[in-house]
Amino acid sequence: MSKVYTTPKGTAVWPRIDTPDTKFDEDGLFSCKLHVSEGDFKAFEAQLNNEIEAGYKAECAKQGKDKLRMAPSKPLRITDEGDYEIFAKQKAKVHTKSKGTLEFSVAAYDSQGKKIATPKIGSGSTIKMAVEVNTWFVPSQGFGYTLRLRAVQVIDLVEYGGGGGGFGFGAEEDGYVGEGESFNDTFKSNDEAEAT
Repeated sequence: MSKVYTTPKGTAVWPRIDTPDTKFDEDGLFSCKLHVSEGDFKAFEAQLNNEIEAGYKAECAKQGKDKLRMAPSKPLRITDEGDYEIFAKQKAKVHTKSKGTLEFSVAAYDSQGKKIATPKIGSGSTIKMAVEVNTWFVPSQGFGYTLRLRAVQVIDLVEYGGGGGGFGFGAEEDGYVGEGESFNDTFKSNDEAEAT
């Protein structure tokens, strides 16, 4: 098994952790972008460097070359807006000849380290990710690496979807009052429906 690295604490951006995204891949893809501080980003990058360098040297030897072109995309990057971003992903299904179709999920843990059912983790949640480095080489792109998303620790949850709460609405003291369910009731009824 590959070495597992724990990212620093950061803010989740467009996470797909409880259900995989099937828009571009019918087998599904779990993923998360995590925005962290500059210092945490550099410290995490330094942790990965030895394994990436070892993978690069091994691939150079395998290809019989002293140098390989580096792939342009990287899971550690600075966005156009200046955010320090760590991107990790995991295929939901992998088809193999020897073992057939393998299915994967992303484990979730609460702030105390207790395993939990994966909640609807939305953008703005504060989390950490457990990742593995996967180096690769494709002649048309060069040498690169991805981070496989293995688990997340939810420190501060912002759930997505389900009622006004998912849009950032809160209760106002004065104003129109309808006869529908409250934000909390909507979340509870959605959760209960999913549990059955």
